[in-house]
Amino acid sequence: MLLTAALSLACGAPIGNDSPFIGGSCEKDRDCEYECAKGGDFPDGTCTVSCEEDRDCPGGTYCVDKDGGVCLLACGVDEDCRSDYSCKDTKREGHKGDAAVCIH
Repeated sequence: MLLTAALSLACGAPIGNDSPFIGGSCEKDRDCEYECAKGGDFPDGTCTVSCEEDRDCPGGTYCVDKDGGVCLLACGVDEDCRSDYSCKDTKREGHKGDAAVCIH
């Protein structure tokens, strides 16, 4: 999975609040290029990619310690995120410290 994601990252797959790659809403995995994270942290689901550390994620995203490691959109303010999401410091996967990402 990570190799496939890395190949897609190399091709410059788009990210953002409407992206089926990382950041867009979803109900099922098939709504996304890779997977749909669902549950309390992800109202209306969010398209993402599994990761072990930041270098597994495209620019503009961080690998965070949710669902075993997922890439989420980086943000500076709440307005950078979809509705029902906020810009929150979240524990990073594979690195020390937190990263500001769009999450519920």
